[in-house]
Amino acid sequence: MIQRQLIRSALAIVCVCAVFTGALYAWHRYTYPFGASHCCDKQLYPVLLGYADSNGGRFPDGEQTPEASLSLIHAKGEHDCADLLRGKTGSQEVAQEILDQGKLLDPDTCGWNYVPVHRVDDDHRLALFGDKEGLGHNGQRLPAGGHIVMFVGGFTEYIPAARWQEFLADQERLQATRTVAKDE
Repeated sequence: MIQRQLIRSALAIVCVCAVFTGALYAWHRYTYPFGASHCCDKQLYPVLLGYADSNGGRFPDGEQTPEASLSLIHAKGEHDCADLLRGKTGSQEVAQEILDQGKLLDPDTCGWNYVPVHRVDDDHRLALFGDKEGLGHNGQRLPAGGHIVMFVGGFTEYIPAARWQEFLADQERLQATRTVAKDE
């Protein structure tokens, strides 16, 4: 009798643990849809500043896509950063393979939305880059959707999905009034 109760208790504990583990796994997959990642804007921004410092104040630009322009920080030997350039959604192995071949990343292999027309002396409120999928600092889904954006001035701001269209309109307005340097 006692042995039967022990078996039932053990089975109940196993079932509870299985349900808890499944719930934890489901929560983790929902919260971190691409897995946990620390490819963050606070790492990318100083690399971009270093690039601009050695290129007359210009951030990477001039390639066919914004992602390819961003790849120039690797292509010009500024930084070995396949993991950083892939963003929170791309494959480090794929990005590394492409960059090792001397090629540039494209929209499918780079997880950043990058605006390649800026200089360090542009309006500090202009967006420089943000995560394409709208993920948080460690790759977690943001609570109200939207995106975390890094600005030319070196600060970040979380723009919730409800304000995203307003933000894009403000960026268009700022871009339209941007003063272009004479040597561009």
